[in-house]
Amino acid sequence: MPQIDNYVHPFAEVALSNITREYPYAAHHLARSLADIVPAVETHPAFANSYDWHSSVHMHYLLASLLETEVAQGAGWRERAVEVLSSHLSEENMFAEAAFLRANPSWERPYGWAWAVELNRVLNASKVDELRKLGANSQVLADTVFDLASTWLPKVAAPVRHGVHSNTAFGLRRILIGARAADRHDVVDVIACAARRFFSEDVAWNFVQERSGHDFLSPGLCEADLMAEVLTGDELATWLPEFLSELSPESPALTPVKVLDPTDGQQSHLYGLGLSVAASVMRLAPKLEAIAEKAIAEKRGQDGLMAQAKGMLTRVDSLMAPGLEAAVSDEYVSSHWIATFAWEAIRFEDH
Repeated sequence: MPQIDNYVHPFAEVALSNITREYPYAAHHLARSLADIVPAVETHPAFANSYDWHSSVHMHYLLASLLETEVAQGAGWRERAVEVLSSHLSEENMFAEAAFLRANPSWERPYGWAWAVELNRVLNASKVDELRKLGANSQVLADTVFDLASTWLPKVAAPVRHGVHSNTAFGLRRILIGARAADRHDVVDVIACAARRFFSEDVAWNFVQERSGHDFLSPGLCEADLMAEVLTGDELATWLPEFLSELSPESPALTPVKVLDPTDGQQSHLYGLGLSVAASVMRLAPKLEAIAEKAIAEKRGQDGLMAQAKGMLTRVDSLMAPGLEAAVSDEYVSSHWIATFAWEAIRFEDH
């Protein structure tokens, strides 16, 4: 098991380096005229760094999360981190970022949206006074995402089920959790309704064939993660075992994929895949265990379900290992984003 304190300082260095690095930068904008072709910092005064907008947002989230640790309190980088976050996440910058989202309502949907909400959530919940003030600044950005999601979801005919940024379930789960924390019950209801419409009838997900060569998410596990937030306990006790019935501890989906070319930005997604799968397993396996324990207590069997859950957990360390190394590597195609996924997996395992 990784020791969480050992990663705080190197991850903070990675995050600070990324969010103060302007280039290379991939600006995925629709240019309606020559007037739209401007330096990224003019349209994104907060997040024109760390290679692209969504990576910048979640690297800001990573740095804010690291500042919550005891290790950070006496760290030499703490003052610099607070200074950079305060500069980037100023009220003026947050209004500018929110205005861009409103003017481009399909942009960064739903992945970047989800990280914007997650950033706001961790700032609002912070024990650090300076960060809570930034939570107030970033509220306008989160509220913009909540409003855009509420308008968008009723018009979505079907979810996106592949393993990269546009995966519907991954984004919705994070927006849902953020909406709950913000007491946006209207948004919670819209997301829950959409999730049930998209996924409630799914059974026996095919984990053998879900992966492609540039996934950083498991579509099946992202869906299970979302439904675990949406369904009632009784509903989940039926849905989850049926949905995960094809996932054995020996499944390829629980085995890390070897990255043959670490300089390939698409292939390097596979480092993140191991980390995100590990985090999902650590969330879902205890739920399977609880379902199995209840069934066993009621003499309804489910010994196999208990074995499945425990076996899944044995795969966590091997899934995480390649990504933990890549998170602090010299390959920028990896190091501009992977540390966020690594931190979430480590923190979950530590608890």
